[in-house]
Amino acid sequence: MRRTPLPLALALGLAMIACAAPAARTMRVVATDYALQTADSVPAGRVELVFENRGRVPHEVVVGLFRSGATPEEMLAGAQAGLRVRDLPEHYLDGAPFGVLFAWPGKTSLARLDLDLESGKRYALLCTFRDSTAAPEHAALGMVRILYVY
Repeated sequence: MRRTPLPLALALGLAMIACAAPAARTMRVVATDYALQTADSVPAGRVELVFENRGRVPHEVVVGLFRSGATPEEMLAGAQAGLRVRDLPEHYLDGAPFGVLFAWPGKTSLARLDLDLESGKRYALLCTFRDSTAAPEHAALGMVRILYVY
């Protein structure tokens, strides 16, 4: 019986795994002072989230599953009330936030988020940074976005 060399077997196995996984689409989220810009809706499936900051202050994008029945107005009101990130599941997220990216002014984050977006779901995007300890969160200034997945 003839054996396949181990390095060749590993290479073939990895190639099969790479071919089996669908390629992720790129989804760009752009921060300005004080808004998040991206598509209103996207098709279901894998996306690689890229975060670019075109603002003059540091920003982040926090990603979480938006609770069924919650409204964008509740999300903004929660930010204006000073809800902490750990409290968001009690108000409008379905579970804890599951991703965050940071970017300095004029930069694109070197990190990426690989997400598997589910059809019929809504995802919350927000920035919880503050410009100072006394300033409101950026989300309270309108830096929130709901992404609809079809």
